[in-house]
Amino acid sequence: MSYYLGLDAGGTKTFCLAGDDTGVILGFGRAGAGNYECAGIPAAMAEIQQAISGALGSAGLKLDQITGIGMGVGGADLPEDYVMLEKELFTPLLGKLPRVFRNDSMAGLRGGTKEPFGIVIACGTGCVCAGINRAGKECRVGGINEDFGDMVSGSSLGTEGLKAVWRSRDGITGPTLLTAKFLERSGCPDVDAFFREMYYGRITYDDLQPMAKLVFDAAYEGDAIACDILEWGGVYLAKMVTAVARHLDMCADTFDVVTTGSAFKGISPVLIDAMSTTIHRECPKARPVRALFEPVVGALLLGMELDAPMTEDRYTVLSGSLEEAEARFGVSFMAQ
Repeated sequence: MSYYLGLDAGGTKTFCLAGDDTGVILGFGRAGAGNYECAGIPAAMAEIQQAISGALGSAGLKLDQITGIGMGVGGADLPEDYVMLEKELFTPLLGKLPRVFRNDSMAGLRGGTKEPFGIVIACGTGCVCAGINRAGKECRVGGINEDFGDMVSGSSLGTEGLKAVWRSRDGITGPTLLTAKFLERSGCPDVDAFFREMYYGRITYDDLQPMAKLVFDAAYEGDAIACDILEWGGVYLAKMVTAVARHLDMCADTFDVVTTGSAFKGISPVLIDAMSTTIHRECPKARPVRALFEPVVGALLLGMELDAPMTEDRYTVLSGSLEEAEARFGVSFMAQ
């Protein structure tokens, strides 16, 4: 029997799964931010160590029993990042343990589809798009920050909703349901009072979160301005997808476009519909799909595939075992 680990190290949390070569989940560990850009190398190493130790402990395993580990690592953006992380973090932590690590977006892609190729578009705190073609060539666009061109995220959709409230207040645009929704969220009696509370810093952006939900709710109720915001977001996300597809010569191919992140969980279909329509114009065989599994499962699959490709039988065992693991550990591993 061979045993594997899957690690998802992000900006707010780090998850680790332990499983065997049949697809049975044996253990799980969690910790805080494992993204070195957020926490620094020493703190990230400590969090990653805690998550790995938790997975090994709950599985009744030791690190020297592990055959391989797959890792999705936030902050691994450039080739030199991989060199630095290998030298300063993973070699001291894991020694000679066989491993594969990618940017966390690639773990999201691997967990999102059963196919070994495709494109993932992740939109939550930030946005990033990554893909791999049938030949194994990889590409990523976005995912750094707004200063480097990122435009659409859950945060930016919410901010655009708030801007729409101010434009409506000034008469630049017409009335919008967003005004009532932001007033309810803020507890202010009217838009002028709301303006003053924000102007003087007595209400902050953090006090209004999650603002993107207000935009999705208003769009679901038919608000034209909210719909325009989501359509703008969907078109931009589609352009990220088609850019990756062009870089990888995939525009004529059939492939999954895995959607993941909070922006794809909103109640209104406007964003995903706008994105799908725009993708179809350039990549008519692309199939937008919701992710099958959370990124930590994708990382585990990367580890398992160090030795052998996944089969349908292994997927069947894995899916059933993940449901049991959700009940055991109180964590969702099947993408919602």
